Amino acid sequence: MNSIGVDDIGAAGLGRVGKLLAGVQGGAFKAVRNALRRAGESAKTQAGRFAAEEYAVSKGDFMRNVYMKTHVSEDSGSVLSLGVSFVGHVLPLLAFNTRLARDGALVTQVKRAGAAKVLGRVFAARVCGPLAAFERVGTARFPVEQKFGPSTGHMMRSEEVVGKMDRTIRDAYEKRVEQEVMRLLNGWGKL
Repeated sequence: MNSIGVDDIGAAGLGRVGKLLAGVQGGAFKAVRNALRRAGESAKTQAGRFAAEEYAVSKGDFMRNVYMKTHVSEDSGSVLSLGVSFVGHVLPLLAFNTRLARDGALVTQVKRAGAAKVLGRVFAARVCGPLAAFERVGTARFPVEQKFGPSTGHMMRSEEVVGKMDRTIRDAYEKRVEQEVMRLLNGWGKL
């Protein structure tokens, strides 16, 4: 979903790290790699909050239904990059801001910026499981199909969420790279 290369972070900052760790063999590479890894972990912890700010879903529902993975990779030119990937299930429509109107119709709001929409043919019922939103397929009573909102992976592709994740990764990297340089200069980590 979101990938940031070290060259995007700033060549001046990398040059500074290289100069500070010139006496430590492989130190600049290790400091940058560890800082990127920690920045990815920081972004993973904030992902639920960013999704809940854009979509009318609770952070807990989002986090229970998403699988997040970060990976730091190196290309042939010794450029490190961080990738953050999100995969998840679709969420039931009732996980979003959904309520029952006075006339019995369901009213739902999936995105916080969007308006609530009345779903005329959709109803809430327990059909072989927990309470969920259903719609009749034809004019007969059955069959019915369950209604879902977007998947957690789809929520993380939103431009607003990607921008917030990008800023979080960059901020965390800038803070963490200084700590990694100090850690290596003081000999607190194995090379």
